[in-house]
Amino acid sequence: MIGPQFRKAVLSQGVTLVAECHPHVRSVSVGVWVRVGSSSEIPSLNGVSHFIEHLAFKGTKTRSPQQIATVLEGLGGELNAFTEREVTCFHATVLNEHIDIALDVLSDLVVNPTFPKQELERERKVLLQELSMVEDSPEDSIYDSLFRQVWKGESLGQPIIGSRKTIQRFTRGMVEKFFEDHYQPSNIVVAVAGGIEFEPLRERCEHYFRFDQPQQRLPFNHPVVKYHQRHWFQKNGSDQLHCLVGFEGVGVRDPKRYAYLLLSFVLGGGMGSRLFQEIREKAALAYTVDCDFLPFADTGIFTVYAGMSSRSLGKCLQILNAEFDKLRETDISLEELDRVKGQLKGMILLSADQMEARQEALARNEILFGRAVPVEEVLQSIDSVTAEDLRNAAKELFVPEKESLIVLSKHKPKLKRLTVFE
Repeated sequence: MIGPQFRKAVLSQGVTLVAECHPHVRSVSVGVWVRVGSSSEIPSLNGVSHFIEHLAFKGTKTRSPQQIATVLEGLGGELNAFTEREVTCFHATVLNEHIDIALDVLSDLVVNPTFPKQELERERKVLLQELSMVEDSPEDSIYDSLFRQVWKGESLGQPIIGSRKTIQRFTRGMVEKFFEDHYQPSNIVVAVAGGIEFEPLRERCEHYFRFDQPQQRLPFNHPVVKYHQRHWFQKNGSDQLHCLVGFEGVGVRDPKRYAYLLLSFVLGGGMGSRLFQEIREKAALAYTVDCDFLPFADTGIFTVYAGMSSRSLGKCLQILNAEFDKLRETDISLEELDRVKGQLKGMILLSADQMEARQEALARNEILFGRAVPVEEVLQSIDSVTAEDLRNAAKELFVPEKESLIVLSKHKPKLKRLTVFE
């Protein structure tokens, strides 16, 4: 059986095309990735990338909002988009026989949006509702609060959705200018995975991704991001106390990233993880315990979240401290190391069977590394991590100088200091 075949081309106007052919698959996933997100915005424009993502669906030179919403749906396909801190993505999944219409629609969204004034005002109201939903969900808003403080003054710390103030003041002119500056061919990666042939795909992309006045602008080079340590309490109306601990991590290109990622699985990667067992199963202090390592281009953050009653906070922080001590002082067992490696590798291999995940991996690898990164290379990198590597990563990561902590609750915790290290 012929395996997936990777191909790459730079189109005549500068758009990068990366594709992976899976001959025995009928579906195809297409993603149009733009190197722009909330970290590309000045404070007065915070949220404009997310606003543009929404507005692109509200009309193009050739399609009405209803036509955009229904053209792929009527073929059994899916069309959607999302904005992150460093990228924006418009994506579709269709049967391979409908690849042409998927490319047509996606290119229309990123080349020909018209930003109708009446739609802009309507979508502004929708975004304000979305912002209210985020604010009403402590599990979501607490991350924005942490990022805003630890990267204070940095564009990376800005919330993706923006603020009520910025959303209300966006004008059509501001939106159009930001779009023209950033939605340029050299800023765009088209990623395709599924039952396709490369040469016909390249020809279709040349046809659809045509810009009237391409400026060939390169992505903005962000300065080195400075991490600011913070510990604070924020009053919240929730009956439950929400605690988020963050530690300054490493970027996605750092060789230590796999050790950091495996540490997140050791601590909070499912029901068998240490924090789930200690905080939820044994001590019954919290229903939700999550641990994440979030790497960005030039930096990263390692987080531990728990939702609990206010009287449980002190004991919860003590357990965190004890678990951090264990990881800094003692190598994890070979059995546990094999378990978390198997868990991570299994997730990667399962996602490799999904065209949406393959397309996303192609795009992110091109944007971050400028090349295709084979699944086998990722698995080998995970396998090469040793127990000593994890202990060294824990020593580097879980230190008072890198700790930040936020607590959301109705009442201020009765603790001397908001910290894990007591």
